This record gives sequence, structure tokens and C-alpha cells, in this order.
Amino acid sequence: MNKNFSFLIFLGLLSGAFICAVIIGILPPGYEIVAIILAAIGLLFDVIAASARFYSYYFVPFIKRKNNVVTLSNEPPFFVTASGNAIIIKEEENTYASVFVKIPVYLSSTEMSDEEKLNFARSFSKMITVNSRYPMKLASQLYYLNKDEYIRRISAKLNEVEDKYDKLKADKTTPDKLLERVEGELAMWHNLFDGVNKSPSQNQMAYAMVSAPGANEEEAVAIAMQRAEEVAAGAGSIFGVTASIATGEEMLTFVEPEYSIPPATISELLKKG
Repeated sequence: MNKNFSFLIFLGLLSGAFICAVIIGILPPGYEIVAIILAAIGLLFDVIAASARFYSYYFVPFIKRKNNVVTLSNEPPFFVTASGNAIIIKEEENTYASVFVKIPVYLSSTEMSDEEKLNFARSFSKMITVNSRYPMKLASQLYYLNKDEYIRRISAKLNEVEDKYDKLKADKTTPDKLLERVEGELAMWHNLFDGVNKSPSQNQMAYAMVSAPGANEEEAVAIAMQRAEEVAAGAGSIFGVTASIATGEEMLTFVEPEYSIPPATISELLKKG
């Protein structure tokens, strides 16, 4: 829809520039100032027409900004296979499958020497050559961990220990050593709860995405899985890690922002910001 809209704008502006040129051509002598103004308007129309034609992704949202609705992408939507190990995109009669390979990296550049950094960079260069027969995306992504379930379990345990401590403290016959032990346990859970909530946790994962076309979904997935297994084997030998196929929500972490930045984490960051 954006393409049609930008094309209509392009034709309208070109028509305006053409009309200005026609009017300039039929103006009688003595109207030089009017001709200059029309020429400037025609030139402005040409510039805007070129912008609408070649930079529609900037121009169209600017025109439609008053509607408070901006189309971020006109690409066809994808869906996840029933097995949860690939995403499928259909364009007209073509079917494409993409599979993601997780490549865990346990090294940090801050802990490497210059020689180790160079060797690590060379490893990534080797990784690129593993898959020279077909396209592959190799990237590293930093994403937030959703700690909601973990926090709920800690909170439940903290409430349980607090109730236990209150009951023991209210009982005058409770031995001092038992009360001190439960008080220490309560302090431990409080510290753990405060530490987990103190700041959002992040995780970094390198991954490779391979895609394959097919006559149907089954064929495309089968070809993409075969390529992904080759990439996983190559990554394992190069980096010395166990590379595996990402599935389910783990796979969507590399595709959908709502999985890489959980809603609860966004709310926490907005409150702190």
C-alpha cells in the first residue's frame, strides 16, 4: 500500500512540474517574474517527486504522521512450524524456511589478550567460509532475560520463611538457636530477592540463520534443517562448543523484539528511566 501511495504522489508531483513548464511556455513577454516563480515551484515539485519515488520509506510516514499509524514493514508475515524449529515465509507461490543455530560463546573480549582477540576474530572469519554455497546470517545478539518466574519463586519462598519466622518469634518457647537460624535464612532470601530485582539481567548469544526455498513447507524446512546441521557442526569444530538448533521461544528471541525484551522488563526500565 505504501508503494502505491508513494507512486501516486510521484505522478501527481511530476504532473504539477509539467503544468508549471507548460504555463511558462505560454506566458507572454513581461511576465518574467511569474516565470521564475513557476520554475522554482516546478523544480521543487521535481525534488519532492524524486524523494517520494526513491525514499518512500522516509517520505510516506512523514505524510501519514497525523494519523498516528505508521507501517513499519510491508514484508509478508512469517509463521512458526508445528515442530517449532523453523519459521516460514510465503511470497506468492514461493515458500522459504529459516532455521536458527545457537552458538554459545563463553569468552569475553575484556578478558582476552590481544593475541586471543585476533584468534577469536579469525574464528569468525572461518565460520563465514563454512557456508559459502548458500546465504547465511551470522550475528551476536544481546537480550534481556525474563526473570518474572524466577522472582515469583523467590518471593513465594521469602513469604514462607517470613511466616515461619513470625510464628517462631511469637512462640516464647522457641530456642534462641533455632530463631537465629531462621532469621539468617530470612536475611539470605531478602538479599537474594533484592539482588535479583536490583537491575535487569542480560544474556548474549551468537547465532547463525540459514534459509532455503522449497516447493512446499516440508521441502523448504527439510533443506533448511540440513544446512543448519552443517553450520552447527562447523561452528562446533571452530569454536569448540556445542552448537544446536534453536526452537520455540528461544528461536523467536532472534526474531521478535517482544521476546528479546520481555514486557515486564520494559515496564521496569520505564519506571527507572
